[in-house]
Amino acid sequence: MIEPYYTWQTLEATLAGETIRWAGKPGLEAWDLLRPSTRLIAQELSSGEAGQRLLDLRCGAGVCGALAARRGADVTLCDDSLVALEAARRTLALNSVNGQLVHGDDVTGLFDLVLLDAPRGREWVRHLLTLAAQVLRPGGRLLLAGPNRGGIKGFIEDAREIVGPFKAVRVKASHRLAVAEKPVGQVGSDYPRPSLPYSPGICEATVRGQTVRFITRPGVFSSGELDTGTRALIETMVIRPGESVLDLGCGCGVVGAAAAWMGGQVVCVDSSAAALHATRATLELNDVTEHVQVLASDCCSAVRGRRFDVIATNPPFHQGLGVEYDVARQFVRDAAHLLVEGGGRIYLVANRFIHYERVLSDVCVALQVTTAYEDSRFRVLKAEC
Repeated sequence: MIEPYYTWQTLEATLAGETIRWAGKPGLEAWDLLRPSTRLIAQELSSGEAGQRLLDLRCGAGVCGALAARRGADVTLCDDSLVALEAARRTLALNSVNGQLVHGDDVTGLFDLVLLDAPRGREWVRHLLTLAAQVLRPGGRLLLAGPNRGGIKGFIEDAREIVGPFKAVRVKASHRLAVAEKPVGQVGSDYPRPSLPYSPGICEATVRGQTVRFITRPGVFSSGELDTGTRALIETMVIRPGESVLDLGCGCGVVGAAAAWMGGQVVCVDSSAAALHATRATLELNDVTEHVQVLASDCCSAVRGRRFDVIATNPPFHQGLGVEYDVARQFVRDAAHLLVEGGGRIYLVANRFIHYERVLSDVCVALQVTTAYEDSRFRVLKAEC
């Protein structure tokens, strides 16, 4: 039986005067509704997209891309989230249109129109704006939207600096949309792109008496430093040589790297393209690539049917600007089903106010859950079977 988290639903709404269908499920930000920023972008899309090349840099469920494709545009849909990309694929099919799909933002060529529903984090947004400036043809337009409380006013000013002057601004339900136009005469080479997605930085920390180096970049958890919860997780977990280890939600890859130098045979999974890039770079920095496999995965979908001696995880509970526990709970549920019988262990770090032990006990009554570490902010739970 497929768990509710993995069950896709078909939803329908009127968008810019047209009926649009989209695919949604838990794990996708605002999966069962159309955000005001999505509606603003759709309203700005005209009926003149036929033959135009359109790039959506953060496509979500793909509704704006499907709308433009229906009107004859040649669409490329990108998203950092593997879940969003699968939703976009399904949404295109639901609306009987086609488009190119890219996990991450590794795109080439020139586009007439770029859409950006801004994510959290100014550094990440500035990177995406720089990419938009590079791939827009001279005279091409950028449609940038987002919530006021997410920093859209500052992002609009960044777009003026990086892309070009504004043509229009719309406001709806505490959200804003700006239309910037790339000046004629500016070409993509005016905006040199980093060789890797985002601007990576190398950090290091001493954990368990060893120095571990890791890559950080905007959009990846633990960007800029080793956070306290991750440090507690690494210092608490016990990995025996030769044990199979799953780093669930690997982020920048520092937990997987630590598990590898403890002697584990590691699999790192994450749904974020940026996190997967960071993890691979972190593994190279620590010379442990031969001991680690890196997989794109919606929770544990990529490792179903496998079993692990140890599962280490710091479950995410934020989506966009809000708090959402669907993904975190599925991390816990999946982990409980992937342990080897007799001696398998889950190490899970969480803020003190989140009680994952209840979820663990509900999923598998045979699990023995104890607190292996705690301080004023975090706890590391150990669950054994």
